[in-house]
Amino acid sequence: MTMPPNHQPPIATTVTVQRFGPVAPDMPADADVSDAPDISDAPDAVDATDAFDGWRSALTGVFDVSLEPRAAQDFRARIIAHDFGQAVMVDSRAGAQRFRRDGRTIARGGLDHVMIQLYRQGGFSGEAEGRAMTVTPACVNLFDMSRTMQSDAGAFDALTLIVPRMLLMPLLDRPEDLHGLVLGADSAAGRILAGHMESLWAEAARSGQPPGAALIQGTAGLIAGCVRDRIAAAPLPDSEAGAIIRHGLRAGVVSAIHRHIDANLASPELSPQQLMRQFHLSRPTLYRLFEASGGVMNEIRNRRLRRCFADIIDPAHQHRRLADIAYAWGFNDEAGFSRAFRRAFGLSPRDARRAASDGLPAIGDDASEIGPGPRDRALDRWIRHLRAL
Repeated sequence: MTMPPNHQPPIATTVTVQRFGPVAPDMPADADVSDAPDISDAPDAVDATDAFDGWRSALTGVFDVSLEPRAAQDFRARIIAHDFGQAVMVDSRAGAQRFRRDGRTIARGGLDHVMIQLYRQGGFSGEAEGRAMTVTPACVNLFDMSRTMQSDAGAFDALTLIVPRMLLMPLLDRPEDLHGLVLGADSAAGRILAGHMESLWAEAARSGQPPGAALIQGTAGLIAGCVRDRIAAAPLPDSEAGAIIRHGLRAGVVSAIHRHIDANLASPELSPQQLMRQFHLSRPTLYRLFEASGGVMNEIRNRRLRRCFADIIDPAHQHRRLADIAYAWGFNDEAGFSRAFRRAFGLSPRDARRAASDGLPAIGDDASEIGPGPRDRALDRWIRHLRAL
């Protein structure tokens, strides 16, 4: 059949199917792989002793994974990924292991995305930048992939949706509180979001076609709606802050302060005193509004550090001196910046730039074989990496 000029055939969403080791009884009870293509004779169907190395390679730039040495001989896993253009959805089933994203992982992967996970079976205990997490079957949890986390998971069966962080963050009043959030299976928001994720996966598997950009944007709106009440629930003890809560104004005030901070991160004038004047708040109220972040100055510093981190690992800024990046985002002491950066991310600014350079292979400009829609180069690299395994 001859295609009309400039007409592209539909692009199937399946990125890859990988099986690492044989299916075994210690996988979750219903974690069979009969619904996936039979790849038992493919090069990626390896012996159990090599299975974990293959799995670890598949997650390069997304997670650093580890497990007890004696467990490697029995490890097995499977991963199927669907490319949705602006997003990626993954069905993964694997044995027990530890997942970690530290500064080096973030730099290597360069993924500025949000990860939404539905644990169909299994779960984990862990932390997201000090926020304790416990996930059980049918829970939905969220990670900001620009931030650190660690979890210890048992054998699991999970769906994961990865969406651009900037697609979701503008829809939230307090996006920094999304990292490490858990929606329980007993909550309406958790059940609604879990059901939507299952529907997205089922439709991609049935039709082989990516959902449109409008559906992905609608999914971001649904995610924001499901987490908004949980994010806004933190109490404040003093009377003035209590009045803000009682009148339903707290989320709006904090959101306005965050927007002001983000718009003025590079300004040397940005300070708690300037915020107090700008928003007509007392010092105790301002500090209690940001108590969960360790205080307003800590909030400003952390946001500046994240901007610096993003620029340091961005190839477009590779020519800039590290000190110039720090000064551009409001730091006035190079040594102090380096110490704060290491405390926040577990490595020096120089090591972060080196890790980014040593990360996943670079890709060409042509992403047409990846899928339709606006693309993120870091996500492209991971998709191509999966396909090349």
